[in-house]
Amino acid sequence: MKNALLVRFGGLGDLLVTLPSIRFLRAKFPDAHLTMVSRKQYGDLFLEARVVDEVIPEDNRRLLPFFETEASLNSDFAGWLGSFDSIMAWTQGNPEDFLFKAPGIQAGSVQPCVIQADPGKTEPLSRVFFRKTAASLGESASLRIERWSRLPLPGVSRDVGPKIVIHPGSGSEAKRWPLRNFLKIIEELGEKKIAGALVTGKAEENMTSSIEETALPLNWTWIRCPSIPALARLLSAAALYLGNDSGVTHLAAACGAEVVALFRSEFASAWRPLGRVQLLSAASPSEISLESVRKNIFSRMKT
Repeated sequence: MKNALLVRFGGLGDLLVTLPSIRFLRAKFPDAHLTMVSRKQYGDLFLEARVVDEVIPEDNRRLLPFFETEASLNSDFAGWLGSFDSIMAWTQGNPEDFLFKAPGIQAGSVQPCVIQADPGKTEPLSRVFFRKTAASLGESASLRIERWSRLPLPGVSRDVGPKIVIHPGSGSEAKRWPLRNFLKIIEELGEKKIAGALVTGKAEENMTSSIEETALPLNWTWIRCPSIPALARLLSAAALYLGNDSGVTHLAAACGAEVVALFRSEFASAWRPLGRVQLLSAASPSEISLESVRKNIFSRMKT
């Protein structure tokens, strides 16, 4: 492999479950040029960590022929595609419905390798992707995934920054532990003089009024809508993280923080992050008791 095209669509969590697979490719082919198609703001993290060499945004018009089932390839696109000696993609959907629809792509000299994982199974998607990626390259299924599960951002120290980061949001209301519970944990941490940061993004704008009405402890900061690189550095410097089933939780684990993650039971097995993760789950996150979260947080803070 000298010049590979890697494709992973979706959100931050979707990309991070492929991190071990892509880092394994980087380690196995250190001199290869790896071009990744993903959402730009997430792919740039992989670029900064030197996991890949180039990122093409998934909405780039250059990629339209991937999806045009009735179209033939134009010469410019065919020439660009032909510059790759390997094309790999990861999906938890049906690989036949994924991409690479144009007849010319299927007839090309390099056949795309689409690696599929079933989110309905009990094994974490990250492990399924990793095992199948290794197998596609003729490697043993006994390889340890942990070696490649971290996002190696340069120049980050745990000696600076908040001791704990809490992110109360998720892409879906159904994935969220009640905000009042997160705020109660913050209040108790503040009473014990433990500094931290509350992080919210655009998906949590409906929480703004409730947070504004709450007096956060003096040693706590509220960070609103940080950039993805800034968030990654914040999480890399934190000792502990608390959050729901979200891309930010996957990022915290990949950045090496100790994580307490709150999941719905039906998604806990497939989507659990790798790393130092204590996962608490119930049919609904609201059913996870405040006491169980409190116990896990304070036992890890050694207070």
